[in-house]
Amino acid sequence: MALDIDQFLVIMMVAVIVAIVAKYIRWPYTIVLLISGLVIAYFNVEPPFVLDKDMIFHILLPPLIFEGALHMRLKHLKENAKVISLLAIPALIISSFFVGWLIYIFTDSFFASALTFPIALLIAVIIIPTDPVSILAIYKDTKIPTKLKNIIEGESIFDDGTCLVLFAVILDLIRSGNLDIMTGIVDFLRMAIFGILLGLAVGYILFLIISKIDDKFTEVMITLIMVFGLFAMAENMGASGVFAVVMAGLILGNYGTRFAMTPSARHTLLSFWGFIVFLVNSFLFIVVGMNVDLGAVWNEIGLVVFCVLALWFARAASIFIIGKIMNKNEPNNLPKKWQAVMWWGGLRGAIPIALALSIPLTLDDGTLFPHRDLILAITFGVVLMTLLLQGLSLKTLIKKLGFHSVSKKEAEKEEREIATLLKDTVDELIQLKDDGEISSSAYDWLIHKYSQANSQLLTELGLLVQEHGFIPREEYTYSVKETLEAKKESVKEAWEKDLIKGSVGERLLSEIDSQIEVLAHETEGTSLRTPTDILKSVAINRTNGTHNDLDRSCAICMNTIEHGSDCIKCRCGTSFHHDCCDGTDRCPVCIAPLGEPDL
Repeated sequence: MALDIDQFLVIMMVAVIVAIVAKYIRWPYTIVLLISGLVIAYFNVEPPFVLDKDMIFHILLPPLIFEGALHMRLKHLKENAKVISLLAIPALIISSFFVGWLIYIFTDSFFASALTFPIALLIAVIIIPTDPVSILAIYKDTKIPTKLKNIIEGESIFDDGTCLVLFAVILDLIRSGNLDIMTGIVDFLRMAIFGILLGLAVGYILFLIISKIDDKFTEVMITLIMVFGLFAMAENMGASGVFAVVMAGLILGNYGTRFAMTPSARHTLLSFWGFIVFLVNSFLFIVVGMNVDLGAVWNEIGLVVFCVLALWFARAASIFIIGKIMNKNEPNNLPKKWQAVMWWGGLRGAIPIALALSIPLTLDDGTLFPHRDLILAITFGVVLMTLLLQGLSLKTLIKKLGFHSVSKKEAEKEEREIATLLKDTVDELIQLKDDGEISSSAYDWLIHKYSQANSQLLTELGLLVQEHGFIPREEYTYSVKETLEAKKESVKEAWEKDLIKGSVGERLLSEIDSQIEVLAHETEGTSLRTPTDILKSVAINRTNGTHNDLDRSCAICMNTIEHGSDCIKCRCGTSFHHDCCDGTDRCPVCIAPLGEPDL
């Protein structure tokens, strides 16, 4: 069916209304979208297109995967690698076989035409993966620990990749009729490892390319081509498209945006992909609701309910067993209430529907694929039940467990609490220059590096405010710590380049380490300041009349500002080329509002 532009625009208008309503009633956005789609379908409104494999896999799925990986920090993955890997690989595979076995036994006992075990296993693999979009949409507005959010996000993204590979292997075995377990294991490993290596290679190549480009729109276009092109290329080469896009997203998110892009380009890239994901989710969940055949789901309601119960049991067993393993040496590594949230938060969404719709109509021998309509009905039913039952009750569970939603008053209080007393990292640098222990060129070089670190901090905090409406304490602390670590790396690099002496490097590193120590060990007696004060305390504050030799040099590109050129000068005395500050109205050095200088 051709895409009806008029209906598409109507759906987008509905999505805008839903976004406003969801914000007002404090319901998860994706769930309200799904309900809206069901309501529209009730009035027999024809969907703009019928969902199929190509539409979901090659158009709707890649940006969702990439945007999630783009925001995922490698440091968080490393810190939680054990629990994420256990959940996303062995636990998921074992759970799939367990749920498949339960479905096989249930249909064999209560249905006239029992399902074969391969078909039951295929159903289990389809309905097992959780939906990161739906889950994170709920967690975004709740005060749960950042580490728990990182575990949930990492698990949901990587178990999608595992399930897609497992599904492809099982589907090929069923289609060919060759149910060879060893062949399946080899194919699984080949697709997963090949996809990971391909994604890492493409991500690194694009990082090198972007580092040579200084045009934010070109950089965004490169990522857009990469996301869809890499997914299609990986699938055509027999690799996992999901793993390939995830790996490339991790490379670009952790290195490309930090070391190969200007602050303006980074902000443009993240904003662009944020909008694309909002657009895709808005379209996808409404159309999913419009395509659900409620009659078919109702006809199989007994099997749908059994599948949901089997999923609950298998997920509970996986999480609580892994929780016991994680808490063996460190009792509080994965608290019980975290495990409860992870269990009940296992919502299903776009991935199961995409997998079910990708099942072919016939087998390789030309016969009809067995029980295809039944698989579709079960999948839609499971997605509906988990999103509606678990999605609408998850916030209540979070409150019962001691977590709670963030009110405006609490957000303001949290912003005050996260403000930690930090010393000015540049004070020591200025003192060393005044004492003649570092040269002007070394001072200029370090000032430039410090400015870049502060600019990165400003961008990240701005994105946090856009996402949450406030700056979560743990996220703020992490971002400031990352800025200080970046300054440490700058000092080490200056030391290696012989710009500064060893004694000077040790002194600067010691100063920054003391600030990191203060940041990590807050006490009730610590003198607190507002986040704005703290931003200024980790920025460069020059007094009037000092370091005039830099007043005509851009603090970002370090090139001379010629008379009559377009430039901006901050009240801290720092000057910038107008183009270097494109996209921001605040000084990346002292975070103050920028004004036009008289040059």
